[in-house]
Amino acid sequence: MKLNIKKIMVMMMVLMLTLNSFSFAVSDPYKPVLGVVADGELQVVKAGEKSEFKVNIKNAGYVVAQNVRVSIQGEHPFRSDIANLSQTFSFLNPNDSKELIFNVTTSPTAESKIYEFNVLIEYSNFDDNGYSTTEKVYVQVDNGNVEPILGVFSYETGQSALEPNTPDSLVLKIKNSGGIVAKDVKITASGFSNEGVVLYKDVDTKTFAELGTKNTQMVYFNVIAGKDAKAGTFPINLKISYIDETGKAYTKDSIAYVTMAGKDSIDADLEISDVVFPNAVKSNQDFEVAFTITNNGNVEIATADVSYDYPDVFISKATSRVVVKNLAPGASKTMTFKLMAKAETATENYHSYIKVAYVPKDATNVEPETIQEYVGLYVEGSETDTSSKPKLIVDNYNYGGEYVYAGQNYPLTLNIKNTSTTEGTKNIKVTLTSEDNVFTPVDSSSSFFIASIGPGQVYTQTINLKTKIDANVKIYTVTAKMEYEDGKGNAYDANKSPYEESEVLSIAVAQPVRLETAEMVVPFEIYAGQPFYIEQEFYNLGKSTMYNMIVKLEGVETNEGSYFVGNFEAGKSEFFSAQAFAYESGSFEGKLIYTFEDALGTISTLEQPFTYMVTEMPTFEEGGGEFPIDPGMPIEEEKKGMPLWQIIIAIIVVLAIVAFIIRKVLKAKKHKKEMEELDE
Repeated sequence: MKLNIKKIMVMMMVLMLTLNSFSFAVSDPYKPVLGVVADGELQVVKAGEKSEFKVNIKNAGYVVAQNVRVSIQGEHPFRSDIANLSQTFSFLNPNDSKELIFNVTTSPTAESKIYEFNVLIEYSNFDDNGYSTTEKVYVQVDNGNVEPILGVFSYETGQSALEPNTPDSLVLKIKNSGGIVAKDVKITASGFSNEGVVLYKDVDTKTFAELGTKNTQMVYFNVIAGKDAKAGTFPINLKISYIDETGKAYTKDSIAYVTMAGKDSIDADLEISDVVFPNAVKSNQDFEVAFTITNNGNVEIATADVSYDYPDVFISKATSRVVVKNLAPGASKTMTFKLMAKAETATENYHSYIKVAYVPKDATNVEPETIQEYVGLYVEGSETDTSSKPKLIVDNYNYGGEYVYAGQNYPLTLNIKNTSTTEGTKNIKVTLTSEDNVFTPVDSSSSFFIASIGPGQVYTQTINLKTKIDANVKIYTVTAKMEYEDGKGNAYDANKSPYEESEVLSIAVAQPVRLETAEMVVPFEIYAGQPFYIEQEFYNLGKSTMYNMIVKLEGVETNEGSYFVGNFEAGKSEFFSAQAFAYESGSFEGKLIYTFEDALGTISTLEQPFTYMVTEMPTFEEGGGEFPIDPGMPIEEEKKGMPLWQIIIAIIVVLAIVAFIIRKVLKAKKHKKEMEELDE
């Protein structure tokens, strides 16, 4: 028993010596405690524009801070070359705040994202002891600009084709289609050859100072056909180099094509002639359009793609596209297209065109040349009232709300209308099919029958569908195919087309959002003037991502009042922790507010209220001594060792400081990792 008492006394002496030295090294009663008070909302600035960035500094300590200097540092989006990112002020009293406004200019090339950077706070106390602290702050950049985008808008030469031994100019029209100015522009041409184009008394690089957004600049290169140039098209490689206002470099590549007459100029000439078609066309009767294509050039036509373009009131009775190959110079080809006007075609003159796209032989670098010939077709339509033809449509539909939940049943109600004013329908079969088979009928098949729908009448049908439990959050399509007969029992119309119509419906599917929280951690005993923590773990127990989630703490004094989670994936968990301060005793109320959006943009809010009790810091008296609370009073070292009350207070302070440091380090690492994932 005596041995144990001795061991305990030895351990207590070691602890007292350790605490005595540590407490005076770590805890400084003369140190002001300055920090940044977090904004309730994230500040937003626009790229390339001047704006105000606000920083709210608070003194959470018990000593006046003097000679305060606040500087913006780190990877911020602001231009430090044209703005002062530091401010100073004389003093800040305990528990007071001061809002600093920085007039900043955001870089025009700043990315659209949330930036994390540092605010350095340097200050001193009444003894001119210097201190500094670094706080994390955030700002969101909205960049509606785009980078400067330079390209060759157009190019041309003085001659349609470069003749041998005749100098010419290649004229380039350079355009900036981007959102900001391009500077130090350099255009370099390359790829010159004696078998194509060479420079003629000119350099291969041209420069100019800048090119404003949406502006153009003409650039000239003097060229001449090479001594061994052949007929054809020759490419010139162009490299455009430039920088933006911040010095970021860009490079764009382009190609300009120069046509060479060469030593044996190619003359390709195709003609459409002898077009024959009827003066009038009767509906529901066949007719023909005949014509001839002739090669009037001096080179063989490798391919000629012949097509007939006509309105949709006509039906092709044979192919309306023919490819002619190897058409020799002087040769011709006659062809005929057979068509029919639909029965319901109105009496009118309709426009149609014969089109030919052809490529000469051995001219693989040339884009196809095109010609066309107009054909006017006059149709004498039938006197039949086309409104009498029965036609079924889905006049409207509903499914009970703005969206349906995955895994749940819902009623789909269709209103099917016969648009004809004179003709009825009967023996109607309606078949429903859905995208990815996401919807299945409940206790029925995917088809249903309707005996008849009279002229102008509407039939209403409700079918119960179930959504797949693992359906994605999106808008799915449902196709309603309606097959029917007219009032006389005919399944086909006068054009031998079946009576059938299809309608596409859109149904939005959502996954239920389920946010759950663990029990909130609030200290049972809180002393006035001492920091404490509010903590809570939360989980996404649904099957879809929660977007733009933010957690806010209200009802307490804190520098960490909000936490931006971002996209909170299904099956994940997160943790909120914030340091708070209490300056008065009593019972208080606060709450954690969770706000997020689902995939359809619906905003949801969950509030978690809590209460906390603050008491005054206890004071102890032993041997006439008192706890030193006045920072202006000198601290005298006792000769007889530390009293018991000082040991207890020292242990509490040391444990609080250690816990505070550990939490700060863990939270900083976690927040940095989240911001890196957000940037990705």
